[in-house]
Amino acid sequence: MSITSRFSPAADHPGIGLSGMIPDPRARAAAMLVGLGVSVWINVATFPADPGVVVPVALAVAALAWLVLIAGTLLTAGARGAHVAAVSAVMCAAGAVLAVTDANGLIFTGVAASLAAVAFDPVAALVLSTAGPVAYCLAAIPHEPFPGRLLSTAAVALAGLVAGASRRETDQRARHSTLVATERRRTELARAEAELAGERNRLGRELHDVLAHTLGALSIQLTAIDTLARTDAPREKLITQIELGHELVGTGLDEARQAVRALRGEATPLAAQLERLCELHQAALELDGSRQELDADTTLALYRLAQEALTNAARHAPGARVSVRIGFGPRAVTVQVSNSRPAPAPDAPAALHASGGGFGLQGMRERVEQAGGDLQAGPTSDGGWRVAARIPYRRGNLGNRSDGSDR
Repeated sequence: MSITSRFSPAADHPGIGLSGMIPDPRARAAAMLVGLGVSVWINVATFPADPGVVVPVALAVAALAWLVLIAGTLLTAGARGAHVAAVSAVMCAAGAVLAVTDANGLIFTGVAASLAAVAFDPVAALVLSTAGPVAYCLAAIPHEPFPGRLLSTAAVALAGLVAGASRRETDQRARHSTLVATERRRTELARAEAELAGERNRLGRELHDVLAHTLGALSIQLTAIDTLARTDAPREKLITQIELGHELVGTGLDEARQAVRALRGEATPLAAQLERLCELHQAALELDGSRQELDADTTLALYRLAQEALTNAARHAPGARVSVRIGFGPRAVTVQVSNSRPAPAPDAPAALHASGGGFGLQGMRERVEQAGGDLQAGPTSDGGWRVAARIPYRRGNLGNRSDGSDR
């Protein structure tokens, strides 16, 4: 694997020492430039009386490599693979050559090793930092007995590797924490969007049911009134149908208020709602068990179930006997709507309530399942039809029975 392929995202802001912690590229470059100036001044101030040619050249090469790194930080908003590798190797080697005659040259070697450890994985950084000891050995042969400062050079390079690796680990942990926080935030936003979409669907479903049942029934009622008016029917019949139309409007307004209260989490007693609904549809209502206060979602789901079942009975079995039974059991509430075989001649008032505006069996099943229950629907042995739903009590409902029993 090449050194470039081992380049770490931590090198996006490599810097040198504390300058790497500065996020702004210009401020980071300025700090690096100050560090370069201090390092060059320290080395120049300790030059031997006769430095020769190699020492100034090595210092110039190390300084130039540092400048190249600064330029890369400014021009590319972060150094990249081969650029950092070349700078690290050249600076490390030049600092080691300086160390032959001036120990302060090891500043460049340590800085270069630290830079390599920040930008690359441990293996690649170790390979780049060996440029320092190797260059020192080659430069020291004609000047002093071996090994001379070789141990110091290796120690400085190792110290730079450790320091750089520590900062690399810190950067990676910070990046990982940021990624985790970002992902968590995205998850929370997705959940919030899903909840908002669900609430919109719920609101749309409630508006549809209220308007469809009420306006559908009212449309049929107005048609009946128009027919009576055009056929010169007795005044009493016309007045009766007009009063029934007013009753439908009032019922629609009540249902709209109930839907709004349910969306706010305010529940109306289920039995009271079904009593009015059964009276409108001329259906018998039976209560079994001790009444219990239900949460708004459960109440609304069972009310809409009964409403849709009664509407379907009026539409598909006009004139049939219809009954609604509510059962408050020990663990769940049940609602059952049954109708007998339709009579040969449907009576007009019952047929007028058939709006045909609900979601049908599939809509009823979805409502009940969303409330945590199950629904069964099918024909009965006497040729009629039965729809039954069971919804378990939710936490907080048990113990709220009106008669105080612990059923």
